Amino acid sequence: MPPPKQNNHRYRPLVLIVDDCRPSRLMMRFYLDREGYEVIEAACGQDAFERASTNPPDIVLIDLNMPGLGGVLATQRLRSIAAMGRVPFVACAGPDSQAYRDAVRAAECDAYVTKPLNPTILLSVVKSLLNRRSLGVLPSSHVTQLAQSV
Repeated sequence: MPPPKQNNHRYRPLVLIVDDCRPSRLMMRFYLDREGYEVIEAACGQDAFERASTNPPDIVLIDLNMPGLGGVLATQRLRSIAAMGRVPFVACAGPDSQAYRDAVRAAECDAYVTKPLNPTILLSVVKSLLNRRSLGVLPSSHVTQLAQSV
């Protein structure tokens, strides 16, 4: 059952994690749950599209290296959902390379976090993007932040 809503807003921001690697999803869920976020998971782009269509998230964390549809095409497809117009996307891939930075730009993600994920950086990026969204600053498909796990 979805959480109760207050003034058409959730009590807790909803994060959609899209990653074909179950351990990665579980690790992200663990840290996001501890910070008070509500989390839903998808193992592929099609699953993410179905989940977002019925329950649009407040932010999406998406792996760029998924088989099948892939992260770039999945992001573009998710952005085609009307309710997803102002939703920030964080690309997760790594290690850092020009190819990944190009893929992040092609997907029009709002931030890029390298793998292996650093939980502190991940949480900082999520919090920052959600705060900016609440202020009406997003989306910003022209600006990509690079959060390295160094």
